[in-house]
Amino acid sequence: MVTTEPMSKRLKIKIAALLAVVLASVAVTGLLLAGVQTQLSLSGYTDEMRQQNEQLKETLEQADLETQESTESFDETFRSKAESIAYMANNNAGFEATDAKMKELKTLLAVDNVLVVAENGDVVAKAQDTQADFHHARFNQLRTVFETGEPSDAVEVSLPDKDWNYRYYAAAIDDDTMAVVETSPERLDDIIDSSSSLTATLKDITVGQQGYMMAVSAQDYTVQYHPNADLIGTDALTNGLNVDDLEDGKFFHMNFDGTRLYSGVTKIGDTYYISSVPEHTLSASRNVTVGVILFAFIVVMAAVVMYGVFVLRDDENRGHRDEDLLAFGPLRYNRKVGGKAAVLSVVGLVVVIVVSFYMQTLFALSSESLVNADRASSIAQTMSNTTKRANSLKQEYNTRYLNKVKVAAYVLDQNPELANKSDLTQLADALGVDMISVFDEDGVRTASTEPDRSFTLSENPEDQSYAFRQLLQGVESLVQDPTEDDSTGAMRQYIGVPTYDDEGLIDGLVQIAVHPQMLEELLTSVEIDNVLDGVQVGKDGFAFAVSKSNGRLVYFPDSLVQGKKATAVGMTEAQLKGGYSDYLTIAGTTYYASSVETSDYYLYVTGGDSELMAERLPLTLATAGIALVCLLLVFLILAFERDPKARAKKVAAGAGAIGAADAAAERASAASGSEGDASVLDAHVFEVRVPGTERRMKTQSAASRWLNQSFDWDEKTPEGKLGTVMRWFFGLFVVIVFIGVMFKDEIFGSQSVFSYVLGGGWNKGLNIFAITAALMSACVIITVAGVAQELLRMLTGVLGARGETMVRLLCSVIKYGSIIGILYYCMALLGVDTATLLASAGLLTLAIGFGAQQLVSDILSGLFIIFEGEFRVGDVIQVGSMGGTVIEIGVRTTKIDDGSGNILVLRNSEISNVMNKTKLDSYASVDVTLEYGESLPRVENILERELPNIKKRLPAILDGPFYKGVAALNPDGTAVIRIVARCVEGNRGQLERDLKREMKLIISKHGILTPFQQVVVHEPAEAAKPSLYEMREADRFNEEQKESAKLIGNEEDDDEKE
Repeated sequence: MVTTEPMSKRLKIKIAALLAVVLASVAVTGLLLAGVQTQLSLSGYTDEMRQQNEQLKETLEQADLETQESTESFDETFRSKAESIAYMANNNAGFEATDAKMKELKTLLAVDNVLVVAENGDVVAKAQDTQADFHHARFNQLRTVFETGEPSDAVEVSLPDKDWNYRYYAAAIDDDTMAVVETSPERLDDIIDSSSSLTATLKDITVGQQGYMMAVSAQDYTVQYHPNADLIGTDALTNGLNVDDLEDGKFFHMNFDGTRLYSGVTKIGDTYYISSVPEHTLSASRNVTVGVILFAFIVVMAAVVMYGVFVLRDDENRGHRDEDLLAFGPLRYNRKVGGKAAVLSVVGLVVVIVVSFYMQTLFALSSESLVNADRASSIAQTMSNTTKRANSLKQEYNTRYLNKVKVAAYVLDQNPELANKSDLTQLADALGVDMISVFDEDGVRTASTEPDRSFTLSENPEDQSYAFRQLLQGVESLVQDPTEDDSTGAMRQYIGVPTYDDEGLIDGLVQIAVHPQMLEELLTSVEIDNVLDGVQVGKDGFAFAVSKSNGRLVYFPDSLVQGKKATAVGMTEAQLKGGYSDYLTIAGTTYYASSVETSDYYLYVTGGDSELMAERLPLTLATAGIALVCLLLVFLILAFERDPKARAKKVAAGAGAIGAADAAAERASAASGSEGDASVLDAHVFEVRVPGTERRMKTQSAASRWLNQSFDWDEKTPEGKLGTVMRWFFGLFVVIVFIGVMFKDEIFGSQSVFSYVLGGGWNKGLNIFAITAALMSACVIITVAGVAQELLRMLTGVLGARGETMVRLLCSVIKYGSIIGILYYCMALLGVDTATLLASAGLLTLAIGFGAQQLVSDILSGLFIIFEGEFRVGDVIQVGSMGGTVIEIGVRTTKIDDGSGNILVLRNSEISNVMNKTKLDSYASVDVTLEYGESLPRVENILERELPNIKKRLPAILDGPFYKGVAALNPDGTAVIRIVARCVEGNRGQLERDLKREMKLIISKHGILTPFQQVVVHEPAEAAKPSLYEMREADRFNEEQKESAKLIGNEEDDDEKE
């Protein structure tokens, strides 16, 4: 065991200095990374908010225009209803100023109430009672019909406390009465709310991943819009908004309704529009990125610092050699520490650079992917909502137009004489339609507002008019979709209903045509090129779309590319799908894009060159710079120290004797240290020399590897301690990743790097997301496998030999199963078709079974040697009759140095029945044959006196030599005794030769009889018989030697038994 001395004050000071340097570096690095990445994220959000604010005024103006158009269209429809009543009254079309007729017209016109009101406000006839008092001045607008002769504008009365919310429209019947239509504006409100209200306008505006826009009144600071409907109408100041922050163009942080937000404000009219993004979304991905980089930084710093401290502490315990110290003025440089610390520092710096750049790239791409995917989904949702709104409006207009044609049919049924061009033109004006045509039962047009009356419904199914023949066959109505008129090129929509004779039989049809301008504009606005043309993503990003039906780019900013096949301009079939998130190339330019799938298109969004991607290299270099400075400081503290000899010379100048004494003391200390290195060794770890070089390395005894023997901390070498610490760090990292994977949403949120990578919303293939997912999945599998193996090992303490055998077998199965599982799953993540791979592997195995069977066997055997750890580089092994030191374990072959300069090259598949002789201590053994007549007790007493002298003369002996007793009794009566001594394996051969020499000298010195070839011609001399005292001493010596050497030299006894 190594004698542990108290830690010196000098080393304690070094450790304190190193700890201070590392903590300061970690703090600076963490603050730099967190600050810069937060600033970059804020900068990106600020740019996005500015762009949205610039576009917001136009968006609101467009919404106001839509509101106005929707209101005008609604009012026009109901004005025409009032005017159609006046037309009926003036054209003898069955009009009567009675309540019964009003009820009939109410049903016909699909309104809430129809009234005839006198100019003074008296109600002449009504379909039902009304709350309206037409004598009141608020209805003066209706009475303008008597002056203008035109239908009135709408008059809306909204008194919620009286449950009164109606719009009124009027048309003059004569000079004294007017037709009034009363209807609820609920449908108009629904249209506005779903299409152009403040809520409808702002709800689709997003900032980043979870940001939004809210509206606050500039007059009373009430919330006019917020995604949380419960906040609408509340006081924004009470919720946390500060009046001082409400400056046009200002960006600020605030707490609103308990949530910390980063916001930007713009004022339009009497409203503040505030774009906000929750600050926790800024930290979700940033914290993971900074955490991983800092973890790598800490591991590197800890590895360098702790290894240096371990070496320095080992020097304190074992001593050091003068050649390891190099004087630099008042300082001295420890080459042993400095050389290894320099190598670790360089490797660590590379690790920090790689991890930093990797995580910066991952952070940038994942953030961009999330934003692009969110923007693509938002665009797709907007298109879907607009399409739904268009379909809803289309249905609304179809209902209105159908009602118009029914009114026209009713009028013509009440007064057939109106079926002439002049009266039909007046009726068309009253109904607000472009054309009215009347057809007989044969489909021949008998009257129309069109110039050409001679027209017959087509009998060709492909013609537009053919469909209206269904009305003559019993279909109650037909509303066609808007189509382009063949003659004028304008959009027209045709609607028709059948007419009936007195017996209720169909005798023709009435058809109207309208120009659905508003609907046409809405349908045009949802066309893919119009939707995507206004999309702007970041500074230079854009959106484009590929048709699912023909694979063509239906929209792309470059007109030379638009309309071409996507695969013809650089895209691949694998990229034509929803959920794609990776790089793609179009017309020679590479973009990072994310896609979503709609019913008709693959919609892609690319953010262009993001600032996060542009800042990767500067951030990485900044991190590397801090790491370099820190590693340099650590290196200087570890490798340099004050030279005590130089200090002594400075204090006692001229005291040469003292200096000589110090030097002698140093040499004595170094000598004792060197001797300690050679003589005081740990129980499991020792040095071996790499064959063919002077380089030495530490290795572990073979028995301790497979018996899972644990080392005391003080028994470990600095390399062993560093390896243990690195395993701790690796285990900690694996467990942290495992916990993060299992509870990703709870810990990091749904918008973090973790959640995005594990969510699989990226393209499978060789990319940074697949690699990260593979690493994270491997950590999970390793954690589960490790826990399972530890639980099984715990069972070995309560199980017998058979149980331990099963446990070791299960541990091996778990190890190989986890490796296979990791490889299989990771290959799937990297885009490998594992099912095809397995099928191909079967065919490949069959194919190579004839020609490359031995090659595959060698490779697999090599893998098993590495995984099982049967032996490693530096081990001393014996394979059959051949043996030596392993210098290389290759994929196909293993190379062994036999100690004579020869290299044995063995195929891995041929290596079997291996004896691993790698152990801390070997032993040298010498057998001596005694003559039949020699006294064994006398020889044993001689050995008791002489063996200690042998140890003094042979420094290669670590322990012993020991007398092992009688090894053999030969048939000729001679006895063989055995002498063994513990030594390093590398010294065993020479030590055996030295022991043989020493035994020969002892034999000669004491006249011990040994057999030799001879012809007996006289009586041989007989040795004196041993005395009782000699017998007792010999027995005592024999027992002592058996106890001292009971663990040495037993292998040869086993071999002899075999």
